[in-house]
Amino acid sequence: MSKTLFNILGDISSFIALLPLLVAAFKFKSLNNVQQKLLYILIVILIVESISTILWYQKINNLPVYHFYTVIEFLLIMNIYVGELSQVYSKQLFVYLSIIFTVFAVINTIFFQNLFTFNSNVTTALGVIVVLFALSYFYKLLKEVKYSSLETNPMFWINSGFLIYFSSNLMLFFINNNLFKESTEASYLVWGLHAVVNIILIIFYTIAVWVNPKKQ
Repeated sequence: MSKTLFNILGDISSFIALLPLLVAAFKFKSLNNVQQKLLYILIVILIVESISTILWYQKINNLPVYHFYTVIEFLLIMNIYVGELSQVYSKQLFVYLSIIFTVFAVINTIFFQNLFTFNSNVTTALGVIVVLFALSYFYKLLKEVKYSSLETNPMFWINSGFLIYFSSNLMLFFINNNLFKESTEASYLVWGLHAVVNIILIIFYTIAVWVNPKKQ
């Protein structure tokens, strides 16, 4: 992948979060609880990607941003699943997971992968946990007796986006940091593919805030 194409995909990936945010702003009064929780994620994404992009073009290492973002992202995702999977898992599980994950992220940064290194250990753990919860949510849907219109269910789109994004990027999150010490063609290809998957995720987010869920 050429550096030019990589930069284009990176810019699109960084600022496409504006699309669901604009939709959310337009429909703010009609957003349900899950859509409002997603809005928090979208705001954080836009802030993080803006800072990261500025640092990238200033040729400053932007990896420290993602060390903090990974923890925040995990907590916000848990905030979504704690309400949607309350019949499958106890709320205490989400509290314990949040504490353990945060402690693990801090320990990883201090002792194993410092702020200026890609925190692949933490992002891999994040990916595995979210994929498991995404599969649990689909299992919950299959177990429900009542019929529901999935195309108007925001959580269906959010969960589908999570499953596609995190399962696709597990290998990237786990890959050896040696690949990213220099801007090689291989690193451009891998991160370019990551940008494509991220764009797909944001499209799913956009659908999630666009649909009008049926009131229970």
